[in-house]
Amino acid sequence: MGEFQVPVPESVSSEMQIPKLQALTAERALRVTYFLLSFPELTQTFVFNEMRHLQALGADINVVSLQAPRDDMSGLPESYGFGRRVHYVDARMAKPGKLERMRIAASSALSLLGAGKGQGVWRLLTVNWRDAPLPRWLALAVADGFRRHAADADVIHSHFGPAGRIVAHLKALGLVKTRATTVFHGYDVTQYLDGKSSETYRQLFEKIDLLLPISDLWRLRLIEMGAPSAKVETLRLGIDCEDFDYRPRPVAQGKPIRFITVGRMTEKKGHRYTLEAFAGLVARRPDLATHLDLIGNGPELEEMHDLVDELGLSAQATVHGGLPHEKVRDLLNRANVFVLPSVTAADGDMEGIPVSIMEAMAMGLPVVSTRHSGIPELVADGISGVLVAERDTPALTDAFERLIDTPGLIVRMGLAGRSIIERNYSATLQGAALRTRLERLRS
Repeated sequence: MGEFQVPVPESVSSEMQIPKLQALTAERALRVTYFLLSFPELTQTFVFNEMRHLQALGADINVVSLQAPRDDMSGLPESYGFGRRVHYVDARMAKPGKLERMRIAASSALSLLGAGKGQGVWRLLTVNWRDAPLPRWLALAVADGFRRHAADADVIHSHFGPAGRIVAHLKALGLVKTRATTVFHGYDVTQYLDGKSSETYRQLFEKIDLLLPISDLWRLRLIEMGAPSAKVETLRLGIDCEDFDYRPRPVAQGKPIRFITVGRMTEKKGHRYTLEAFAGLVARRPDLATHLDLIGNGPELEEMHDLVDELGLSAQATVHGGLPHEKVRDLLNRANVFVLPSVTAADGDMEGIPVSIMEAMAMGLPVVSTRHSGIPELVADGISGVLVAERDTPALTDAFERLIDTPGLIVRMGLAGRSIIERNYSATLQGAALRTRLERLRS
């Protein structure tokens, strides 16, 4: 491969490449209240990273969450001083019984009445709202949570469509009047809608002021579903490039060629196809010393352990399960190629744009993945990695072999990947782009 230039996707606006932050001179800080169904989730560090970058740009951040995670709670918000800024609605601890639900409803209704929200309370209790996202007692509790903790917010910013539906419903009732935005990630425009009415997002599309899908694919999907195109703007996730040291990944003489994948052990991550393709490489090229590391917890973990044995890979592949962050980073540093052949799951679940691929690219790893969801918007096929069709195991094996047999290709693709991340997926740039959009709503 000769000289090359890393393309900048058309969807990346000049606003995202060179942020214009005139709003930094505003007479007071932008006040943003995040609303999530559960916070802080261990697997949703992208939400917390976004909060940190908005705060670094001068925004005042607050969080209202429906509940705390039952398992796998992240300690990052507490570590970085956000712990006291997280507020939960009354029903966060468990499913309350009928008497407790009545108590919560009465207490919340009285609080809202005292704040002059009587008309909204009356509408909630008397109108038969079709496809309401919450039962009445819980809607009252959430509305009261916003009254107590988001009364002075400029924007209520939700991650995932189901959270946005709740905010939209409360706006339709008149219980919330704050401008609002919703970020869409993947499952909320695929699996979540399976079996639901075509009207599920109607209220959200009407009442939420700005819809922020993380990929161009989801932007088009939202518009096809009826979202006003003027409200829908792609805003990508980002990572802290400074947290990921780039280094070239040439195959060292006398050492095995190391493949690695990081992701939850679920169907959409395509781990089965990684193992089957790697087995094909081992069978095709017995002359090569190779190793595969699979990292992640999830419902398919035991199945992947069994598959390693079935394929006769116990000496060449290690299924680690979940690992501490430091151990994951160590294995990534030792790897030559990152693999994540994502697929559309049987229940319709799909990726957004996997953060694990962003992190691998930032570290200089070429990527082997699939033409799935927003992945082609991140991985430049033939430049920063190789993309194949979903579930095409022979093509994955061919991709592995091409990287191994083409001198210098691993290093060139790794360098191109780092450049793409710095240009288009930097958390600093994406945080600035988000802040610009939120400032626009309050102006």
